[in-house]
Parts: sequence; C-alpha cells; structure tokens
Amino acid sequence: MTDGVAIHRTTSTQRLAMKLHARNITVSDFDDQYFEVSFGNEHPAGDYDPNAPMRPYVLLQRQFEDEDGGVCYLETHDRDRYAGHLRLRLVEFTPIRLAFEIDRPQDRLVEVTFRLGARRFRDVQRVVNIIFGLNV
Repeated sequence: MTDGVAIHRTTSTQRLAMKLHARNITVSDFDDQYFEVSFGNEHPAGDYDPNAPMRPYVLLQRQFEDEDGGVCYLETHDRDRYAGHLRLRLVEFTPIRLAFEIDRPQDRLVEVTFRLGARRFRDVQRVVNIIFGLNV
C-alpha cells in the first residue's frame, strides 16, 4: 500500500481491485441535474498546487440534463485504468465503506473506506444513491 492506495488481485482471472482510504468526502448537486461525490485525502479547501504529486482520489458524477444511458463519470488518480464514462454497479455503501463494480472484464472493482457519522452518512448516501440509480 502506498499513500493510502492498494491494488489487490481478486481472482485467478487477473481482475484487480483499487482500494483507497479517504479522510475527506465531498458531495454536491446542482439544480437536481448534476450530482457528484469525491473521496480523497486532500482537504477540500486546500490550495491547488499543479506541481505537487497526484494524491489518490475517487470522483463519481452523474448528470440528468441529457439522456446518459445510465452511465456515470468515474475519475481517479489512475486515469489509465479507472477513468471514463462507465456503467457502475453499487456493491455496498455503509458509514465505513463504498464498494462498486465497473461493467467491464478487468480492473472492475473499486473500494473506498472512510468513517462517517450518522448525519453525514445520510447526506452522502442521498447523492450516492442518485449516482448509482437507486433514487428510492
């Protein structure tokens, strides 16, 4: 594990899992059309330094302004394997863990661990449910 990220082999078919422990979680929505949740270790109000090394993060977005076919936007520090407009399936969301699968044959599992209190969990859960199409 380096800088809060681990890559684990999960089966003999060479599927990998990205694992990240996040200290900071931010959620946002705009006009009931755009939703975003991000997990990382940078303080959200911190200054951006383009010369600083890339810190591990996971960003999920979903928009409803145009028909998107059910895809989400995924962005991570590993843009070669974990980034793009993809179909995602929520595996688990609890006050200590988010796990989801990407609809593709390899590099399909992402797990983020964190700690959320009950009230903050409800706020984040609302946006996570919308992003994953679970607006129940």
